Amino acid sequence: MSLKFFQLKVEMESLVLLISLFLAVSILEPLQAQENKAKGTVYLDSNENGLFDLGEKGIEGVKVSNGVDVVKTNAQGQYEIELPNESILFISKPANYRVPLNEVQLPQFYYCYYPIGTPKIASWKWPVFEATGPLPESINFALLEGNIPDSFKAMGFADPQTTTNEELDMMRKDIIDELFGNPYGAEFGLVAGDVVNDNLALYERHNRLISQIGIPMWNVPGNHDLNQESPNNEFATQTFRSVFGPDYYSFDYGQVHFLALNNVDYKGKGKGYEGHIDAKQMEWIENDLKDVPTEKLVMIITHIPLLTYANNRTFPSSINTVNFDKLLSILGRFQYVYTIAGHDTSNSWKVEINHTHGWHGYPFIAHTLAEVRGSGWKSGPRDERGVRDATMEDGNPNGYYVFYFEGNKVKPKFITAGGDPNDRLRITLDPQLFYSDSVAQTHPLGLDRGIQVDSMFVVVNFFDGGERDQVSISLDGENPIPMEYTERIDPFYLRQFNKFKETKDAFPSPKVSSHIWQFALPKLAPGIHVAFIKAKDEFGFEDEESFAFEILKEE
Repeated sequence: MSLKFFQLKVEMESLVLLISLFLAVSILEPLQAQENKAKGTVYLDSNENGLFDLGEKGIEGVKVSNGVDVVKTNAQGQYEIELPNESILFISKPANYRVPLNEVQLPQFYYCYYPIGTPKIASWKWPVFEATGPLPESINFALLEGNIPDSFKAMGFADPQTTTNEELDMMRKDIIDELFGNPYGAEFGLVAGDVVNDNLALYERHNRLISQIGIPMWNVPGNHDLNQESPNNEFATQTFRSVFGPDYYSFDYGQVHFLALNNVDYKGKGKGYEGHIDAKQMEWIENDLKDVPTEKLVMIITHIPLLTYANNRTFPSSINTVNFDKLLSILGRFQYVYTIAGHDTSNSWKVEINHTHGWHGYPFIAHTLAEVRGSGWKSGPRDERGVRDATMEDGNPNGYYVFYFEGNKVKPKFITAGGDPNDRLRITLDPQLFYSDSVAQTHPLGLDRGIQVDSMFVVVNFFDGGERDQVSISLDGENPIPMEYTERIDPFYLRQFNKFKETKDAFPSPKVSSHIWQFALPKLAPGIHVAFIKAKDEFGFEDEESFAFEILKEE
């Protein structure tokens, strides 16, 4: 064999090998892609048995997502989408349907795909994903009939945040007991993170307890819901996701598009977190909102506020979610937006987002909610039930919300835990009335009876109120006059703090409140005086209350 022929033979064999490899790769790549392709049908489960039975119809136009991409089902309700390992496939519930619920009222709208389980990249303290195996041939999602009117109600809960079973007992007695049987007629509940307080083993009992209200519960994660042993943000919500499903998602009711987000960006074990929406989630938000009509209300639920004045009134240092501007740019075409969050245990606050924040649409509210746990289940003295007071540092009682939706408008109403839903006012005198004893020392008499001192105010805490609300006073039957809105420490809370400090029932240090009004009392004659307070918040909810006090004659 000549050298030239040998070289030609080698070149031909190499060419054949290259062609073979090319063909193998060409064939293999589609096969590999096919293995990560999820497909199935979103269907109307007519008999509500959870199975896609013969004769049940697919639903067209339902959004299906892998956490970044969003596709819509075809006329037969079918979809196909890439599904990477260690991800969750989920649908966005359309307005006029319900989703199935599990035994503890958690919506079932997702499929978890962890072929070999959560990677063993940490010594996981709490249960994470077990292996789900290869993708099934089809992943079908059931929807149920549910004609939701344009006017409806929902419950709102920020930071239940219990650490122990005893604290869960307090939450049950203080919040859940009065909500058994869904007295407000809510369609569902929204939980704005910190479902528990680092003890993720409590998820199971928490869900059993809160399910007694009898409505679906949609949850987002908080910083106390993290797998803190995770080396990065990607796997920081493994336990949360294994219990509740995706840590961000959307759904529709009536004329409202709900956008539930995870803005707790975990930096890794021992490195803390910040308020930030990661790039993958931000891309999903853009994809999810593409087909949402401009006139719909977009209601955003996060744990960390997007922006609040609770700690700093100066913009932009008041931003709590660092890429807030990016989110604003995505939301720019929408006329109606409302955002709710928890996280801040010191103060409930409503910030009007407008052109001063870089927003040039119709102004909307960024609402930091008062919390279920208030200032904490270890805060304040116990009552006769054994439940601690837990008043927040701004003087706001702990509690929950009813959201009234009317078309594309929303009106939130705060309800005090264990209290009267029509009572949102606390009225005090500051300073208190005093009397002088024989050695000229001054002592508080209490019970609002004593000697008037200079610069005395009637002070009203209008719970969960804000600067756009109106509060008036009518003193001794005179015509009502507006009270002065002021951001200051609640004198009632300050007295409670001083009373219990350095005891086992201590409260956290007082913080400036965003819902205080005051009225400077003129010099009053001895006798009984009555202040009639009337308050109206920016959403139209009204409260009124009388407050009597007795002035003694100076000796």
